[in-house]
Amino acid sequence: MKKFHFPRTRLIAALLALVCVLGLLPGTALAATPDTIKMDDCTHNGVKYESPALGTCHLHQMHFGLNGKSTMGFCAEKGKGMGWSLEGHTWGSPKPVNDPTVKTMMAYFYAHSTGVFTDQAKALGVDDVWDSNYAWTMNAWVQAIVWRYKAGLLSDPVTACAEELLCVYNNLEHTNYSSIDETMDGRSFRDRAQYILDLGAQGVWGDCAVYEYAYAGPGSSYHPANDVQAIMIGELTVTRELYDLIIKKVDSTNPNKGLSGARFKVASENGAYSKEVVTGSDGTVTVSKLEAGTYAVTELEAPEGYEIDNAGPQYVVLPNGANKIVTVTFSDTPEITGEGSIRKVDADDPTRGLAGAVIKITGVDNDFTGTYVTGAGGYLTDVPWKDMPLGSYTAEEVTPPEGYTKSPDINKTKQTFVWDGKSDVSLVFENDSKVKIKLIKLDDSGNPLPGAVFNILRDGQIIGTEETKADGSITVTDVTGGMYAFVEVSAPSPFATLTEPVIAHVDQATINGGGTVTVTAADKKLPSLTILKRDAQTKEVIPGTVFEIKGIHFHYHDDVTTGADGRAVLTNIPVDSYEVVEKSVPDPYVVGEEPSQTIYLGPGENRELIFDNLKQPVLKISKVEQGTNTPHPRYCVHRGGHRQRLPPGCDYRGGRLRHSARRPRQLPGHGEVRPRTLLSVGGRGRPDPDHQSERRR
Repeated sequence: MKKFHFPRTRLIAALLALVCVLGLLPGTALAATPDTIKMDDCTHNGVKYESPALGTCHLHQMHFGLNGKSTMGFCAEKGKGMGWSLEGHTWGSPKPVNDPTVKTMMAYFYAHSTGVFTDQAKALGVDDVWDSNYAWTMNAWVQAIVWRYKAGLLSDPVTACAEELLCVYNNLEHTNYSSIDETMDGRSFRDRAQYILDLGAQGVWGDCAVYEYAYAGPGSSYHPANDVQAIMIGELTVTRELYDLIIKKVDSTNPNKGLSGARFKVASENGAYSKEVVTGSDGTVTVSKLEAGTYAVTELEAPEGYEIDNAGPQYVVLPNGANKIVTVTFSDTPEITGEGSIRKVDADDPTRGLAGAVIKITGVDNDFTGTYVTGAGGYLTDVPWKDMPLGSYTAEEVTPPEGYTKSPDINKTKQTFVWDGKSDVSLVFENDSKVKIKLIKLDDSGNPLPGAVFNILRDGQIIGTEETKADGSITVTDVTGGMYAFVEVSAPSPFATLTEPVIAHVDQATINGGGTVTVTAADKKLPSLTILKRDAQTKEVIPGTVFEIKGIHFHYHDDVTTGADGRAVLTNIPVDSYEVVEKSVPDPYVVGEEPSQTIYLGPGENRELIFDNLKQPVLKISKVEQGTNTPHPRYCVHRGGHRQRLPPGCDYRGGRLRHSARRPRQLPGHGEVRPRTLLSVGGRGRPDPDHQSERRR
């Protein structure tokens, strides 16, 4: 015997509530009941069983023409005759049968033997169609219930139906069940009968109109007319509805986010329906006008940027509950290619990350929430970016790092961002230190001076090296008590570094009160040196003189040449002591007896060194007339690098004036004027009267 399949007991109440609602749905109008029916056929299979209430029961089947269909009928008067000899005979005078047990059992039989089910039966999964052998067995059970009704033995419908089911099963399956409370396949006969009758009362098996027809024929040689049974026959009407199936595609990380572009296949379990659909902009697609039944929904293709979590199929029964619209949901996981970064930094030094800040992340359009603490470098390292729902978020500072304050400006403590799994997210939160030291560096005009580099020391230990920013400042955060010093190691051109550190002292009162300790320092420009070369006598400038400049401490070295103005200028040279050495002078000057000078050039100084030089000495020999001292042009010699005018027959060699032997020598006393020889040796360009001599011949 075919086994019965029923839902668990604890689900029956919920299912009955379901079909109670579905049973209210309108059905199709019943066809008019004919006044007469004729037997199409009558078959006995030779099988019988014993019923304690009814005695011997023979299995037989009869079909009658009813509203154009051949419909199974049941004998209504046990003890009278029925057989194939009555085929083609007529039954008439129909009378309605309103007993609910009879109507339920006949509806139950017609639905399963013909495959005509209500939507409720399909929704509950009680829509299996019997084969012909099983239909014989169920025919015997329903036939027994009809006879018990006619015999007045249905006062307890559940017990009556369960007893007849037990008898049919024992006789046909050769079992020996003795009580309707014994279980078969985990369920008792009583529970089985109760379940079928309960569903029938809710209309699950459909609406069956039952009539009893009396025999109206002449009888046969086997069955006289007065010994032929009346017939009970029914006409089953079921509700036919069309339903909508909504397929919904969502982000697995954010179920509130629908995904467009997912492709699905919808197919009925019996193969009669198959269709491919694609979700729209809201992540859904509706498949309309589906008949009741079971449908398989399979995801064929995920939306762009997503991976299929579970392609299915998911099986959907229509209807589901009292709803004519049923929704099935699939989720896909986004492919994460983006990265997220949230960092806490010092407001005065954004390159410095701050550990220990507590930041809370909350989903705006999703249920995500998490609280995290910045670690080394100020980064949040444990935010589960790859598992976070795609959507909008806020990140809010809850607690600042130790030694720092939380800004009262909410725009600085709370930021919004969108995580789409593809675009990188980078958030930076800033905090002000509770206590700060601020150095302000100015130039010699009082303007901010960026680009100056300082070593920062606390109690003699270097704690950092910083460069002044565009506003000329350096800010030291995370300050504790002690002595702080800013030592300038380099200054931007053309400025000189400070020669003394800038000191700031932080005491406990400052630590407790908070705030900023400000110190100021000003840089002067690098020094300049002008070297002036002059004539010692005339003070006229001398171009073309070469000088060598050497730094005494910092190895500065350069050679310069005086220009047309007699000057050589060196600008923006290091602060140092310098030695300036005269290397060469233009003709006719000579290097002085003291060719070098030293000078110290401090920050902001612009100093000048003057070198005076004399010309080379000149020897002049003049021939003059005695008495008048009038120069005699033919006996004049100039020596000293200029010109020579020698009289005929004379030359000047080896520092001596010589006469040519070809000229006759003139002796004194012959009436000639004796010349006066005037010697002038211009040591350093000055006439020396002590060197004049006068000789007479």
